[in-house]
Amino acid sequence: MKAAHTRAEQEERVDQAEQWLTSRQTSLRLRTYAGAGPTGPAVVALHGLGTGVDVLREAVPGLDPYERLAAQGFNVAALDWPGHGRSGGRRGGLDYRSAMAAAATAADWAAEAWGGPVGLVGTALGGVLAFYAALEDDTVAAVVCHNVLDLRDVRPVIQRSRQGVLLPLAGRLRSSQRLMERVRIPTLAVVAATDLTADPQLSRRLRRHPQWVGSYDLASLVSLFVTPGDKPGLTAQTTPTLIAVGSEDRVLPETPARAFASHLTCEVQTWILPGGSHQLWLEHPDAFVATAASFLHTHLG
Repeated sequence: MKAAHTRAEQEERVDQAEQWLTSRQTSLRLRTYAGAGPTGPAVVALHGLGTGVDVLREAVPGLDPYERLAAQGFNVAALDWPGHGRSGGRRGGLDYRSAMAAAATAADWAAEAWGGPVGLVGTALGGVLAFYAALEDDTVAAVVCHNVLDLRDVRPVIQRSRQGVLLPLAGRLRSSQRLMERVRIPTLAVVAATDLTADPQLSRRLRRHPQWVGSYDLASLVSLFVTPGDKPGLTAQTTPTLIAVGSEDRVLPETPARAFASHLTCEVQTWILPGGSHQLWLEHPDAFVATAASFLHTHLG
C-alpha cells in the first residue's frame, strides 16, 4: 500500500501539457509529461495500430501509461501518429516515410524543449517503428521496442496471422497508388479483436474509443509492410535496444522477436514477460515500466 501511495503522489507531480508540431505539412499532437525537468532524460512514446495517445490513456480506469513512465524520472512526449488521435492527416493514413519524419520531429522537439538525452518507447506497431526511427535518427540515444518486426521480410509473421490477405490484394492493386489509397482494410483484418488484448473487456474499450482507427488505406499498409526497398537492414542499428514481448502475444510472437534480436549487432537486451499478450503497457504496466525505465536510465542517465 505504501509503494502504491508513493507512486500516486509521484504521478500527481507530473506536469502535463499539449504541444502541436508540423511534419511534412501535417499537424502533430504531442501530450507531454514533465517528469524530469530541464536537462533531464526525455522519451518519445509511440502507439500502435488502431490506437492513439488518448485511446491508451483512457483504456484502463486510473492508468495513464505515459504518466506512469514519467513518474520514473522522464520527460515524456506521447505522439499521435499522422492520421491518428488528434494529429492531422488522412484518417488511417500512415506510410513509412511519414512515420519516420513524425518520430524525428517529435525527438527533435523533445531534445530542444528539455535539453537532455532522448530515447524512444514504442508499443505494438509503435515498437516496430521505434526501432527504425532510432536506426535513422542520431538524436535517439536508446530505444525500447515492445514488439519488433523486420520490415524487409514480414513473411514469418504474415504466414501465421490474419495479414495474409494483404499480399495478394496488394499485388493486384499496386500499380495504382490512387486506387490503393481508396481501398480500406479493416484494422481487425490485420489484428483480430481476440488478439488485441488478453482481456475481452479491454479489447472492447480500445475499439469503442471515439479515436480508434477502424480501417487503414491499403497504400499505407503496403508502404509499411510490403515495400522492403526503402527500409534499412537490421544490422545497421547502432542504438542500444531493448526488445520486449509477451510470451502469449499472438500478433507479433516471441519466436520471431528472438530471431530478430539474433540478427542485431548493436547492444541489445531481450525481455520476455511470461503470460504477457499484445498490450504489455496496459495489462502489465508495473513490470513493463520498471523494465523500460531501468534500461532507459542506464543509457540516458
